[in-house]
Amino acid sequence: MSMTTTVSSRSPEALLSFTTTTATSLLPCSKKFKKSNTPVHKFNTKFNLPPLNEFIATVFKRSKLSPCVCLVSLIYLQRLKTSLPSHARGDIDTPYRLFLAAILTASKFLSETGTCLTSQAIVVMTDHVYTPKDVNLMERSFLGLIKYNLFVNVEAIKEYLDIHGKTLEMDLVEEVLDQQRL
Repeated sequence: MSMTTTVSSRSPEALLSFTTTTATSLLPCSKKFKKSNTPVHKFNTKFNLPPLNEFIATVFKRSKLSPCVCLVSLIYLQRLKTSLPSHARGDIDTPYRLFLAAILTASKFLSETGTCLTSQAIVVMTDHVYTPKDVNLMERSFLGLIKYNLFVNVEAIKEYLDIHGKTLEMDLVEEVLDQQRL
């Protein structure tokens, strides 16, 4: 016999709320954009970012991420939070960037060949708020911050859901597969 494990979500609203809270609580961030001498990409509208919950809701809707990818991205964000130095500070769009890097990384980690998110897909999903170069830099920086600690086993998912499952309204579903049907 073989076992399959999936994550089910009973409430997309609970997942959205929890993800928004998680992203905003990672580190203190400035409330204003820093002035920069760097020219802004002509399509870049990051100075007019929507509220984070709307941004995350849009990405969730457009990407059609599985609950498992969302959950693994939250585990990655937790790993990030525990590894950041106490003096770490972010810019106003840091929660947006960390959220995007986490879902991109989780999607790639959990993907079957060719089914993961790409940097270009993120650019389109976010209405060109960030360039492909921005997204690639986010991903590389995020991987460095979590020290490339990408492996998430079923036990880690169970532990995370034991702590946050009720708030997230998510469950771990384990099914025994009949070998004769395989």
